[in-house]
Amino acid sequence: MNNLKTLKYVLVAALMVGFTSCDSLLDDVEPSTSVSAEVVLTSEEGVDALRASMYSKIRENFGFTTEYFIGPSAFADETRNRPGSTRYQALTVATGTSGGTAHLDNWGLYEIIQDANLIIGAVEPSVFEDPATLDLYRGEALALRAFAMHTMVRVYGYEPGNFSVGPEANWNAGIVIRTEPVLDLSDADTRARSTVGEVYTQILNDLSDAKTLLAGENADNRFVTEAFVDALSARVNLYAGNWAAAASAAQDAINNFPGALVDTQTGVAEMFDERSGNHPEAIFKVVVNSDTENTTGGGSFANNGPATYTADGFLAQLPTQFLLDKYDAADYRLGWYEDCTTTQLNPLTQPTNCTGVNTNGLVSVKFGGEKGNSVDDLPMIRLAEMYLIRAEALAKDANSPAAGVTPLQTLMTARNAGTVPATALTDMTAFEDYILDERMRELGVEGHRFWDLKRLARDVRNPDGSIKMRADSYRILAEIGSGLINVNDLLVENPGYAE
Repeated sequence: MNNLKTLKYVLVAALMVGFTSCDSLLDDVEPSTSVSAEVVLTSEEGVDALRASMYSKIRENFGFTTEYFIGPSAFADETRNRPGSTRYQALTVATGTSGGTAHLDNWGLYEIIQDANLIIGAVEPSVFEDPATLDLYRGEALALRAFAMHTMVRVYGYEPGNFSVGPEANWNAGIVIRTEPVLDLSDADTRARSTVGEVYTQILNDLSDAKTLLAGENADNRFVTEAFVDALSARVNLYAGNWAAAASAAQDAINNFPGALVDTQTGVAEMFDERSGNHPEAIFKVVVNSDTENTTGGGSFANNGPATYTADGFLAQLPTQFLLDKYDAADYRLGWYEDCTTTQLNPLTQPTNCTGVNTNGLVSVKFGGEKGNSVDDLPMIRLAEMYLIRAEALAKDANSPAAGVTPLQTLMTARNAGTVPATALTDMTAFEDYILDERMRELGVEGHRFWDLKRLARDVRNPDGSIKMRADSYRILAEIGSGLINVNDLLVENPGYAE
């Protein structure tokens, strides 16, 4: 057997249980320390375990948990360090140029892509008595591969249409495209970065195939569904500037999602509180068992999780007054912010100096660690985002703010946020400004702010309005880094960083 034939299928029990709803997949699986590739790819139990591993790697990966949700807020103007805390301080002040300390870094998502590639391309149809099961798994894998690739390409490359924004004209390098399963050493070749256009084509093709395979599958948001495929398609097309496609996919997601916008004060306030709300607007959520899966990014959720960075434990990243001032007094979403002295369920430090970030010492309680051990389920994409995407895309497709008012007003009405003001409708710049504000109000600390500014070629500012990072700064893109380039000399570094 070739060296990688075993693929480290260390499909360990911890991985297998890595998605709460996958517990039953462990029955009759080989001992957890060394499951061979033959068993993984040629038996129902093995493929079930591989599927569980693919989902588990979302929860285990810091780049798809805390960094996915909290990092873009710290890197922009939505959150800042509580005085005395240090987590994400480098992102807060944007010092240095090393990937992972002063930028967001998620090259490790290739681990998820590898599991997806195995399900897509290495499992024989004869493994399952019912071919529909493998179709379902392949649809999920195609969608998660697309999700990982889009999350990565926005870190290391510009969006389509923005290739001349930075210091080097027409810089269109994206990421390495990997769509074939690695089964042995001969498969593990080195490749150059594909262009951003090629990456987006691959992502959209994957999502198109996934939608076909997952048609009608919308009952369980703990797994990838057709609604998630629609939602991700809407997001990807928004980033690509495909306005009509983004608006259409967003509407498909709204139609296919079995839930609806929450529209009561208590319901909105408790939407993220797992003691009551259970994420009623989550199109896809990663379910985490607080007793057996309390690990992310090589550490525990109590040290590395989203709650520990925001409302529990260290209280490292608090909402800025700039963010809080975006809300009207009657907005139900103000229920997502509470006094920092009352929110710690698993205290690690005394909640001091919270007023050093905002006037009333408030924290965001979207992640509160209510499941225990500072653990939350992770809503990777929510229904409300679809209304915001549809509003922006419809307006830009028609070049008219009026075209985007209906979905925007639908969301605002559900949140008791008044009516779209006339000042937002004077021209497209004013409407884009207002959409950006509404995205802050709705999606704060959910992984959007920095990427919104980047895709729109806006300067990144501090909460006081001063420039933190100009849109044309080389630091808008992350560094590939010498560690990767030294093992793959086909990789080219992004402009401005040392080769």
